[in-house]
Amino acid sequence: MRVSRVGYAAAKGTRHLARDQVVLAADGVVGDRRWCFVDVGARQVLRTVAHPGLVGLLLDEAGDDLVLEAPGRAALRAPAVLSGESVTCDYWGREVALELVDGPFAEAGSAHLGRRVRLARAPAGGVVYGGSVSLVGEGSLAALGDLDPARVRANLVVEGGRAFAEDDWVGRDVAVGSAVLRFTTRTPRCAVLDLDPLTGARGSGVLTALTTLRGTPTLGVDGHVLRPGTVRPGDPVTVVG
Repeated sequence: MRVSRVGYAAAKGTRHLARDQVVLAADGVVGDRRWCFVDVGARQVLRTVAHPGLVGLLLDEAGDDLVLEAPGRAALRAPAVLSGESVTCDYWGREVALELVDGPFAEAGSAHLGRRVRLARAPAGGVVYGGSVSLVGEGSLAALGDLDPARVRANLVVEGGRAFAEDDWVGRDVAVGSAVLRFTTRTPRCAVLDLDPLTGARGSGVLTALTTLRGTPTLGVDGHVLRPGTVRPGDPVTVVG
């Protein structure tokens, strides 16, 4: 088996991008959901299931700058300047301390999402739901109609194989590129799976199809890093424990 795709979204809920490589540190994928949009007044991190418009935003790092693209607006590029303000927000029932960012991102994000928001920097893993690394097999995507991997938002996609073969890796160690991962649970899915991966439009019916097919809304596996390393498309995948 080999890796066919690697990727992550630099900001929570925004467009999931394929990458040339991902670096896996002890606390997960470097750069994954390092940023998020927050409602400061409500002290809440915006979640995709409630704010599908997030998927229409593309935010990425470019050196010391951040680049934000929103539909119908010119792309923004500006330094990621921390304002010195912090806010503790709720994220799925746990408190996360976030650092607010200055610059044009709040205005653009607010205009697109239709509510007042600020961009914030999160601690590593702070706004990651579930395990710090996620993986899905191409066979599982094919069983659901050849899903676009960006819809599933997994960090790692593995080529070939039977549908849902990665379920068997729960509780086992897997060497991927130069890293070793331990998968601990099947990934639970929610209505985010029904969102178009470019626009955030609802209504695909994928979640219902998954639940009907499997009897449970799980797809892919989550885990954590045992040995840090770098993973690229084409790297071998080997179950080692």
